[in-house]
Amino acid sequence: MKASIFLSAVSAAVLLMACGQPKDVEVGPYTVSVIGQNVYHIQDYNTANPAGEAFDAEGTLTHFNNCSDIYLLVGEKEALIIDLSNPIQWADNAAESLQGLVAERIGDKPLTITFTHNHGDHTGMIHAFVDNPQVRFALPQGDFRRLANLFPEDRRSFFGEGEVFDLGGMEVEAIAVPGHTAGSMVYLLKGQDLLFTGDAIGSGHGVWIFNEDGFYSYVSAVPHLIEMLQERGVDQKRLKVYGGHYWQKDWLDLPKGKELGMQYINDMQAVVNEIEAGTAATEPSNLGRPGLDTYFRHGQAIVTWSAEQAAQYRAHYAEKLVYRDADVVFRQIDEHTWEGNGHLVYNESIYVIEGEDRALVIDAGTSVPHLDKAVAALTDKPVMLAVTHGHGDHVGGAVCFPEVWIHPADTGMIAGGRNPYKGKINLLEDGQVIDLGGRKIEVLHTPGHTLGSVTFFDKDHHYGFSGDAFGSTNLLLFAGTFKTLINTCTRTAEYMQKNGIEKLYPGHYHGDNPETLQRVLDEKKMSEEVLAGKREGVPDNANGLNRDLFDYGVHIRYNYPAALE
Repeated sequence: MKASIFLSAVSAAVLLMACGQPKDVEVGPYTVSVIGQNVYHIQDYNTANPAGEAFDAEGTLTHFNNCSDIYLLVGEKEALIIDLSNPIQWADNAAESLQGLVAERIGDKPLTITFTHNHGDHTGMIHAFVDNPQVRFALPQGDFRRLANLFPEDRRSFFGEGEVFDLGGMEVEAIAVPGHTAGSMVYLLKGQDLLFTGDAIGSGHGVWIFNEDGFYSYVSAVPHLIEMLQERGVDQKRLKVYGGHYWQKDWLDLPKGKELGMQYINDMQAVVNEIEAGTAATEPSNLGRPGLDTYFRHGQAIVTWSAEQAAQYRAHYAEKLVYRDADVVFRQIDEHTWEGNGHLVYNESIYVIEGEDRALVIDAGTSVPHLDKAVAALTDKPVMLAVTHGHGDHVGGAVCFPEVWIHPADTGMIAGGRNPYKGKINLLEDGQVIDLGGRKIEVLHTPGHTLGSVTFFDKDHHYGFSGDAFGSTNLLLFAGTFKTLINTCTRTAEYMQKNGIEKLYPGHYHGDNPETLQRVLDEKKMSEEVLAGKREGVPDNANGLNRDLFDYGVHIRYNYPAALE
């Protein structure tokens, strides 16, 4: 039976190609189309089970196949599959059919399989290839680290944005577009101006956003995508966008044979901005799914989300949004102080503090390649950069500045590592005062998260900037013991009480999580009780630490028994 299926598919393909223009070919439960040079579109539908919806005369849904898409790209040396459709249960020959049609088109070339995201309607046919020793899996790390056990250890690898698949005469680049999921990737086929997007920007019914964190990521992800396409020299008139559910394109008012393109992405940017401003056109989705009750529309683009969550999102930040680009968003704390967020590592924060003579930038995000230009849009004063600690999500944008100030205990992090800082490194000292002209910022050494963590205080404005020293509700005690943390909390609490410090802006600020004196005292109390044997954390392997202590709305994650010394 398997052999006859495969031979009939080959015969059909040969016959159609002999007639000139390649046409759709059905192979078992799949339909295969040619959409570019050596680029195949494989959808999980056939004549017996067509894609999409059908309704009777009374408007009752009589048929539904949420057909999902696989894209096969065949280079001169290798082949790449993007996504693996739904787990097909309505046909008993799905795996064999998929294996056969892929083998027919790639011959003996090595095959790599990757994914746009980790939802089951895009990973459903993993079982068709997972036991094939000739197939490798390249996995977007944001969505697949926790699913690693689904793939053979010797045939899997993980990657982030910027990964390029060189197939021989064909290059495919991965671009991060988080929002629908935290690790969503899209793939640009260079030269042919084809973009394979999964569900990252929707396929017609709209992109589904499941929570506020997802929307926060999406706000920056869409302009980031636009910027990346511009930098890669994509012809905006030629660009064709192939989503994860091609049949949904029927929802849109597109000319026959016209694919989604750059206008669709620009419309998505517009509707995201309108949601944030509270001006987007809306209508009930009628999906019957909690959290997905509303369509937000602009032009051809739809964001499917919750109206209530959108309103809550807008209410989170008391600070007014004053600047946005593809990598960072800045809001204004007061007349001469701004708070910025990157989008790659959970709202990593950047602060700009302006005096009469110069401005201080505190922290630099994960990857903000034009941070200097963003800062220049806020202040025309000369700028100095200082960092709360040396982790990559706080020093990434330091490359934009000729020098940086950091505590000596963390210099190894910024001077070494994968992307060492090449500029001048200056050392911060405990008690140092940075005079900006009419505004003074004092430095306090606050180790625990790292050995060189510091907190910056503006006594006149009654606030400070603490990086990850107190955790942004999730303190990771990487480089200190509870004894170290007790000392840090004691010194900080005394300083805050003496100088009337009302709050600390943390390293991952999202509108409603400033650190307070009470938070510092709570962390001190929790630490003392751990050392006294009155409480202990539960086993937890998050972030490379093995214990999680939770109380008072904050996690302290640490390594047992080392942190108890």
